[in-house]
Amino acid sequence: MAFRDVLEIEVTGGNGGDGSMSFHRAKYMEKGGPDGGHGGKGGTIYLRAVEGVESLERLLGRRRFKAGTGNGGEGRLRNGADAEDIIIDVPVGTTAFDADTGKVVADLIRPGQTKTIARGGAGGRGNSVFASSTRQAPRFAEIGVRGQRRRIRLELRLIADVGLVGYPNAGKSSLLAALSNANPAIAAYPFTTLSPILGVVTGVHDEDRFTLADIPGIIEGASEGKGLGLEFLRHISRTRVLVYVIDVAVDPRRELEALQSELRSYDPMLLGSVALVALNKIDTVDEETALIAEDELVMVGLPVLRISAAERTGLDELRLALFELLPARELWAQTHALEEESDTIVIPPLELELSESVNTEGEPERVWMVTGGGFEEKIERFARHLEDAAEYLSGVFQRQGLYNALRRVNAREGDTVDIGGLRFEYFEEQERESRP
Repeated sequence: MAFRDVLEIEVTGGNGGDGSMSFHRAKYMEKGGPDGGHGGKGGTIYLRAVEGVESLERLLGRRRFKAGTGNGGEGRLRNGADAEDIIIDVPVGTTAFDADTGKVVADLIRPGQTKTIARGGAGGRGNSVFASSTRQAPRFAEIGVRGQRRRIRLELRLIADVGLVGYPNAGKSSLLAALSNANPAIAAYPFTTLSPILGVVTGVHDEDRFTLADIPGIIEGASEGKGLGLEFLRHISRTRVLVYVIDVAVDPRRELEALQSELRSYDPMLLGSVALVALNKIDTVDEETALIAEDELVMVGLPVLRISAAERTGLDELRLALFELLPARELWAQTHALEEESDTIVIPPLELELSESVNTEGEPERVWMVTGGGFEEKIERFARHLEDAAEYLSGVFQRQGLYNALRRVNAREGDTVDIGGLRFEYFEEQERESRP
């Protein structure tokens, strides 16, 4: 299966079921009370991180996900069933962004971690809940809330414990094969792997192990989008330890500084990662040349180990050093998780804007346009029964501070109040009543 680490999908939560507008009917009972049940909740869409999946390729056949609608309520106080949720399994290390805002929706760095990416709508309430001592036969019910719809950009950042960083032909693939159980393609010419390759390195005890990744594509200018580097640099940010694999025969200090410059340009935080230098191919030069190269690299401030992946020289020392350097996984996860957007539904602040015009009868008209505060959504939920629900909505508007807000901006009796296209006349003397 081909490697895929970036994918855009469209997700839509299910709509909530409508509440029922029903009255109890029985033999010998001419007028029964309201008994409309509530609508069921729409399905929610989640992302879940799973192990054993190393690519987003499995999702290619399906780019759109839509959850089901909750069932509508029925008479005799029967509530509609909730719709089933949808869980999309993605590899551990997947970050989900809102494609329109760029905000992080989910950062899944632990197996089993689950995050909502498209909320299902709440079910509408049946008319039974709107009965009161003064409203004994409410002829209205709520419409279910629409599900959330959004475009999501998925980016996979492989979570390997140790990442091999180096230019093509530095011997990363050979080192990966020598240290682990991976079988990467190996060539004796400048050649860059087309996808990250993972292997498992074991210690003295079988339970001692870590994952090792060959991070491909880095060339000079990778951070500027040259070559394949920009496509794969994101994977480096998920490794707990970096190993700079340097060819002893090609000006090692310059090569290390060039690699660090690329990482710095992409993300300065990468240079703060735990790291060491594996000075590779020492079997191709004499002892003096290897010592000079090592001394130059030590001056950069990182531990240096001389190795030969081809001859398997120095690999035991490298393996032990990596086990010692690895920070605790849970601590690393806590400090490297990206800040996700809150699951809390944010209601935009109330805004009142006055427009003055002349109506069709030639009379001056003052119209207050109301946005935010949740009032438009409230009206939308009673769209089918607005005339019957007008008195109830008037009370809601008063309790939620709309009339106080109008009074503060000096609204006058007779002014028009426009909420989502529905217009009310504002009355000052009748305890802030509004008539549609």
